[in-house]
Amino acid sequence: MEARRGAWKCYLWATWLFATVVVADPLVAVLNGTYEGLYLPSFDQDIFLGVPYAQDTGCQNRFLVPQPLNETWNGTRPAKQYGNACPDFQLTTPDAYGMSEDCLSINIVRPAFVSANASLPVVMWIHGGSYQVGTSSLPNYNLTYLVERSVAIGKPIIATSINYRKGGWGMLYSREVQGSGNTNLSLRDMRKALAWVSENIGAFGGDKGSVTIWGESAGSFAVGQLLMTYGGRTDSLFHRSIQESGSAATAWYNGSDWYQPIYDKIVQQTNCTDWPDTLECLRTIPFETIFPFLDSSKVGGPGFYPTVDGDIIPNYPTELLHSGRFAHIPHLYGTNSDEGTDNAPPGIINTDQDLYDYLFGSTGYDFPPSVVSKILELYPDDPTVGIPLNTGTERFAEQGYQFKRIAAIVGDVFYHAPRLDDARYYSKHAPTYIYRFNTRPFLNATNATYTDYVGGLAPAYKGVQHFSEVAFVFANPQFVGPWEEYKKLSDIMSAQWIHFINGGDPNAEGLPTWPQYNQSSRGLNLVLQAEGRGYNGSYVEEDTYRLEGREYLTKWARRRHV
Repeated sequence: MEARRGAWKCYLWATWLFATVVVADPLVAVLNGTYEGLYLPSFDQDIFLGVPYAQDTGCQNRFLVPQPLNETWNGTRPAKQYGNACPDFQLTTPDAYGMSEDCLSINIVRPAFVSANASLPVVMWIHGGSYQVGTSSLPNYNLTYLVERSVAIGKPIIATSINYRKGGWGMLYSREVQGSGNTNLSLRDMRKALAWVSENIGAFGGDKGSVTIWGESAGSFAVGQLLMTYGGRTDSLFHRSIQESGSAATAWYNGSDWYQPIYDKIVQQTNCTDWPDTLECLRTIPFETIFPFLDSSKVGGPGFYPTVDGDIIPNYPTELLHSGRFAHIPHLYGTNSDEGTDNAPPGIINTDQDLYDYLFGSTGYDFPPSVVSKILELYPDDPTVGIPLNTGTERFAEQGYQFKRIAAIVGDVFYHAPRLDDARYYSKHAPTYIYRFNTRPFLNATNATYTDYVGGLAPAYKGVQHFSEVAFVFANPQFVGPWEEYKKLSDIMSAQWIHFINGGDPNAEGLPTWPQYNQSSRGLNLVLQAEGRGYNGSYVEEDTYRLEGREYLTKWARRRHV
């Protein structure tokens, strides 16, 4: 393939001297018909965007398990633009690609001139957004740079990304929903997308027997949940996992006592109360009418999340984990040093009593008073050991006098403690590679959400915050930053991810040695950080930071209904 690509480039070079060359856009025939994608000459890639993997989820398919595509066609259909985002209440790109219930689509990016029998490894990106918002079309999730990097290091891959139903559209729950079998639609959408890949990716030159599921934040929750679907059944739909900042045990698993009043209110607001089948009635309501009543920001607490339905999620994730009922496949998994700065409430935790009241009274923790007191003991009011790390006695008091203390606690509750627990059990059954990312991210004019960052870096009080590592893996120079040491770190991390996608091992010549987690009885992490700008490069550490606190929070995780 390399020789063919080189010959083609030489041909283009010679031809451009005399005339403009037009390269035909690629055609791929899948089971239902033929799609025409786009050839990207600047990347030497073929892309296919917005390809449906299931039927429209509106009208009679609303709140229903994803329905298979049921049509074929002659001729070609265009696949040159991202599909509609699935509905959410704060769509980030409202005018770019639209939003509708006809949203279950997949994007495919491959090196150009790949034959149907190439059998390249495949990765599927599952976007984050707290399970309430987000779409695959965001510029941060542009897969072209990662595929370009894979060709450059001689390990070409095919990269895909999907849209799936979020919020109440994908996770509405009640007795009526449970009784109909239409639970956890977000996860069912993802498995339907994986089934589409299994059936069709060969036509793009991909290997259906070498599929990696990959996500960040809620996408990482989802990867952890997919590992546990049906008690660990993969059905050969995926073969490796990558989790960035999130566990199945990070999410919430409220039941009917939580959701039934929400469901009943939606039924009342849509005038469906008098129907014998209220769920059927909700399928008759126009999209514009029902849309505001499914606003995740108005339901209180965390919003809509998956539930333990006894089917696709048969038990609490911690129970499935500890009993080994999850997919025993290679894992690459990690967290960022300062995850908790995104979850810490700003400006309100100033005293011990403030912290006690917050942990005792906030929705979802359900810790008894003695446990809250123990947590305060394990996480003292000492800014030198708080989060963000390595910021000494600085308290960032404008965020709350004990901001660093609560940031350490909530970061461990939702990210570092579940990751510790997962790694211990994952590594008993399969190769497991764990990282801690420790480089403060660059923020340019496009991705900056703060007004107080200096020199292109995120605010100091945010530290190495949630989402910091994403730019380095996707290798988009727009988001990595202008510094050579950041570019080098991105080259390293993107290569590690690509090698893992190829064979389940991120190690290769010229890359930092990444040991498997269980090569030490205390667990081993690779600390990924730049070499320069105040950082000393990547190194291996034992997984012992805040160990007593993380183990205690793991012990009490079930009280969070996980």
